[in-house]
Amino acid sequence: MERISLKKTLFPGLFALAIFLFFRLAYPYHVYNQEQFQLFQFTWRYFVETLAVPGGFADWCGRFLTQFFYYSAAGSLILALLIAAIQAATAKLAGNLSPLGYALTFIPPVILLIFFCDADAMPCTLVAVLLSLLCALVVIRIRPSFLRNCIAVVATALLYFLLGPLSVLFIVACSVRERKLLPGLLMAAVFALCVVCLHKAMGYPYYRLLYGINYYRFHHHLPAWPWIAAAAEGLILAVSPMLKRQGKAWEGSAAFAAVMVSGALGIFLSYDDEMETYLKYDFLTRRFQWNAILAEALKDNPQKPFEMASVNLALVKTGNAHRMFDFYQNGPDGLLPPYTNDYIHPLIPSEAYFQLGMINSCQRYTFEAQELIPDFQKSARAYKRLAETNLVNGNHKVAGKYLKTLEKTLFYRGWARTRMALCGNDAAVDADPGYGYLRSVRLHDHDFLFNRQAMETMLGYLVQENPDNHMALEYLLAWNLLDKNLKGFVRFCPFEGYPGGVPRCYQEAFLLDFADTAQSLDNVPAFIDPAVVDSFNLFMREHGGGTPPETLARQFGNTYWFYYFYRLGV
Repeated sequence: MERISLKKTLFPGLFALAIFLFFRLAYPYHVYNQEQFQLFQFTWRYFVETLAVPGGFADWCGRFLTQFFYYSAAGSLILALLIAAIQAATAKLAGNLSPLGYALTFIPPVILLIFFCDADAMPCTLVAVLLSLLCALVVIRIRPSFLRNCIAVVATALLYFLLGPLSVLFIVACSVRERKLLPGLLMAAVFALCVVCLHKAMGYPYYRLLYGINYYRFHHHLPAWPWIAAAAEGLILAVSPMLKRQGKAWEGSAAFAAVMVSGALGIFLSYDDEMETYLKYDFLTRRFQWNAILAEALKDNPQKPFEMASVNLALVKTGNAHRMFDFYQNGPDGLLPPYTNDYIHPLIPSEAYFQLGMINSCQRYTFEAQELIPDFQKSARAYKRLAETNLVNGNHKVAGKYLKTLEKTLFYRGWARTRMALCGNDAAVDADPGYGYLRSVRLHDHDFLFNRQAMETMLGYLVQENPDNHMALEYLLAWNLLDKNLKGFVRFCPFEGYPGGVPRCYQEAFLLDFADTAQSLDNVPAFIDPAVVDSFNLFMREHGGGTPPETLARQFGNTYWFYYFYRLGV
């Protein structure tokens, strides 16, 4: 009884719990990321279009489950249950295994778990593996007969079209249980015939039909992990008769521990900390959690441009732009990063453009990011933002198109319906606190001149057309500071317009420019704090005296002076 408890309760329970905790606590933003790059719709047309591709049913099921990744806990639980169910189905197919044999059934799901450390691994892979094994369990329950062989052959063709090439596990499982060569060869022939026919009829390359069309987001880069897991699965089923001998419980415990340790090592080597960190800032930006962004930045000390773009946006939105040099700054690219030709990174800059009132720039970044999604899906997040940009611009018919699609989803239906009430009603849009404000501050006369190489000019137009756009002014000043354009900064900064006094970093930048032309600092303007002047004199003595940057950083690392002289190789 104790052995049964270990085999069928304790080990699977610990395994499922470990998977859930891994995704929930260590990899939650990879879970969220899956959801934002699909647009699952409860329509017959969506179902048919998805099913029309080989492996389409597994893909549809995977997408259905992925919509619940909107909540990290739900997504983590779904992944844990799918992977744990694969182990349970493997053990069931293998039969009454020894403790050692039972422990080996955890190898394929552990390999699949390593695969899902990749942000572009698709949940339909797990669905395809699990349904293949479950179908095999159903077929082998039929008494050995000619009828069972006929059902297995027909199911081979049907499962290939529904689940894709990972349905080969169905062939392996049925062949192992049948223990006759002819049925297995016949099913393999049907499998190969399906590949050839679909190649001829639909034009898919053989490598896609043999690897799987929907198992990975990119089609030109095909990781081996799913097929390593499938090979391990097939091998365990093939040798399962030799694993039925009686063994000692400690052998199973030792093997289970070895599998788990090996899996932990594989996860450690595959864990993409850089991507998880970026996805964290992207998620917090998407949810407007500005204070949370700053709290995370204090812990992480981010230095990548896109992460810093999120941090700087949060600083401005919380009224803390003057604190920007409390964080590592990597130049203008950390304020408004240049467009990158991929589907993930343009989203943070697009949010900054949206908040600034550069609506068309936001719309361009968002639309192009969506169109670059490698598996050609649509994005619920992008659809929301494109609906908003078109509402602000007064393109109500276009906005309505996006909103009608979102009304067919589960988690965006309510949001879409409230916005649909604004379509065709400019007065209602103007009265909306968020959209009305964006309409009042967006560019009207100069938006067609957008040019990143002249970003100072573009931000200047925002301030010129809308003097109340304080966020645009903060971005203009920040751009000039990060670009080390002191003349531009001094020209635009309203030094007399700060009720509580000029922020310290602005005083530091002004002093640096002032010292470049003035004979002495005795006649600095009244808005410069004498303590800042003393600190500046000390910094310049240390800097001119050859003090190592590491030493200077301990005292002056959060000043504009240190940034000006020591960041970006200057």
